[in-house]
Amino acid sequence: MRQVLLAIALAVPLAITAIGLGAIALSERVGATLLDGRAPANLAEAGASARADLVIRFLRAGEDPARVYPVHQDVISSAVLEATALEAAIWSRQLEIVELLDREGAIPHDGGTRRSLACLALDLGVDDVAEYLAAADAAPCMPEQALQAVMARTRSAERR
Repeated sequence: MRQVLLAIALAVPLAITAIGLGAIALSERVGATLLDGRAPANLAEAGASARADLVIRFLRAGEDPARVYPVHQDVISSAVLEATALEAAIWSRQLEIVELLDREGAIPHDGGTRRSLACLALDLGVDDVAEYLAAADAAPCMPEQALQAVMARTRSAERR
C-alpha cells in the first residue's frame, strides 16, 4: 500500500506538469498564448508585435494603418504610447511586416509618407526597412527627427 501511495504522490505532479505544458503548446499552435498577458488590441500593436496574422485580420476588419492608435507600454516602450500601424511595424524590426503592409496597400506611395517612415527606420537602426522604404531621389533625413516626432505625440497625449 505504501508503494502505491508513493507512486501516486510522484505521478500527480508530473501529470499536472504534462497537462500544463500540453495546454501551453496547444494554445501556441492555435495562435493564442497562455504565457503572454495580452493579445494585440489594434493594428498598431499587431504590427509592433510582428503578428502578421493579426495585421491581416485588423486590416480586413477595416482598421486604418495611418490612424494613430494607443499602444500599451509593453508593446514598444513607455516613451511611445501612440503610433500608427506603419510606425509600429518599424518597431517590430521585421522587414516582412513592413512588406506585408505595403503589399496590402497600407503604405502610400507618395514621397512624404514613405520618406518619414524610412527616416524613422534609420533613427531606430533598422537599415533593411529604411532601404526598402527609401526613394532614390528623397531628401536626406534629419537624425532623430522622425523618432522625436513619434515620441512627442506621447508627451502631448500625457498632457491632455
